[in-house]
Amino acid sequence: MPGSTQDELGTLLEPLLDYGCSHWKISSQRAADLYDLGIKLWRKEDLVSIERQLAQSRTAEKFTVRRIDGSVIHIKNPMFGVQKPIWTPYIKFQEFWRLVRSTPDGPPETYLCTYLVDWTNQTIRNYEGPFENVRLLFETSGKRWDASTTYEAFTSQFRELLGGDGNRKRVTKIVCFGLCDLNFKPPDWWRAENESKPEHEQELETSVVEGALIHHAIALTIADIARSCAETGDTGVRLLTQDPRYSDETKDLLREIGFEVIGEYGAGGFAELDNESIVFSPFASAPVKQIIADLARPPAIICAGGTEVFNHLKKPYADPESPRMR
Repeated sequence: MPGSTQDELGTLLEPLLDYGCSHWKISSQRAADLYDLGIKLWRKEDLVSIERQLAQSRTAEKFTVRRIDGSVIHIKNPMFGVQKPIWTPYIKFQEFWRLVRSTPDGPPETYLCTYLVDWTNQTIRNYEGPFENVRLLFETSGKRWDASTTYEAFTSQFRELLGGDGNRKRVTKIVCFGLCDLNFKPPDWWRAENESKPEHEQELETSVVEGALIHHAIALTIADIARSCAETGDTGVRLLTQDPRYSDETKDLLREIGFEVIGEYGAGGFAELDNESIVFSPFASAPVKQIIADLARPPAIICAGGTEVFNHLKKPYADPESPRMR
């Protein structure tokens, strides 16, 4: 609403215009002020709460999301009461740069939210189903990883990190984020492009999950090394993994080979972070490093390198650095 001014005699002058005083400018300044005061963008209790809410998405009329200023908003659940939903909820994060620099996509009420509820359509996944013999693919990839020179270099450096200097680090968990689904099938554009290649250049459809297979093999290696370096009498090292893209078939396989699958909707797994956790996050679609900065000080974080914040479209990457990480 326009304001107005008066002179010393009380005469009404020209009204003040709200030009430039957008919700986004006000909100981004508010977010920056709160951040400078040391307010955490993420709290374990909030992440646990929203994870539990999404687990009840068929019966919950609304979801409650806490903003960084302590207020809450209530988001309507479009799948409330639906018996066979084709949409599955997951957590979409809004990290520091999306609060202060990159204009959000949602309504102004969500500008101070660092997590929101989004939805993914399951019809294509349900129609195509999982790959056959994924376990055999995983075993083959694992052997290839174990025989690689990268494996040798990695295991040597990781053992040194955990206690090679004589100061053994206590580790009770390996917490993985974004290792990717083992049953992800390529989209139609990939198939069309692949079929247009000469026959000797065409790839198997399972090639799209080679990265995911190797990521999980690396995670098992990390757990094996941490367990071998543990002090006598330690209760053990848990191997946990969170990726909301996991299919049911992938979850079953991972449990069989020693993983604990956590945070089905992409939030609850972060509540497992503590100062005795090793974090493995190769290509997560969440601001893992920023969340860690608010929640824990793990002895090691294994993630993709790079300090770039924005891409060529001037949008922040999924897991960019922030001032609090320096």
